[in-house]
Amino acid sequence: MIYRYSYAEHWQPKNKLVVFRMYQLDLNDSVNRTYEKYKEQALAWFVETEI
Repeated sequence: MIYRYSYAEHWQPKNKLVVFRMYQLDLNDSVNRTYEKYKEQALAWFVETEI
């Protein structure tokens, strides 16, 4: 499982802004492909880096 990106959206029913981390499990060894639907629909998205 590989971390891809983080995205923010409003969580219902309390309408709170929540940040989700998108991890992807690649079963067919396509490391370069990323599911981007959440990123496209998000209010904001970013890639976290290690310090």
